Amino acid sequence: MIVISAVLLIVLIYAIVNAVQFFKSTDLSKAVRDKMLARAFKGAFLTVTGGWFFFELFMIMRIEPSFEVYRIVMLIIVIISLIVFGLNLKVQNQRPE
Repeated sequence: MIVISAVLLIVLIYAIVNAVQFFKSTDLSKAVRDKMLARAFKGAFLTVTGGWFFFELFMIMRIEPSFEVYRIVMLIIVIISLIVFGLNLKVQNQRPE
């Protein structure tokens, strides 16, 4: 579990650094930046809703987790959505339309 946490933390820091660089850069036009942000937010939103849906479905079928487990799973879902957001911006920034 510690290895998974360390990997998630490293990838999260990389994604946050990429997102901050994107917000600080001024070489793209406003229309292109808005389009890239919309796509990145869409990916992050789908990650959160999909993760939450599957966890709730799993809870209905199999387990009744404690509040601590529920909180940790939601934290992991939010972290993964931030990773998706940052990496999506990185990929789009490498090939802007």
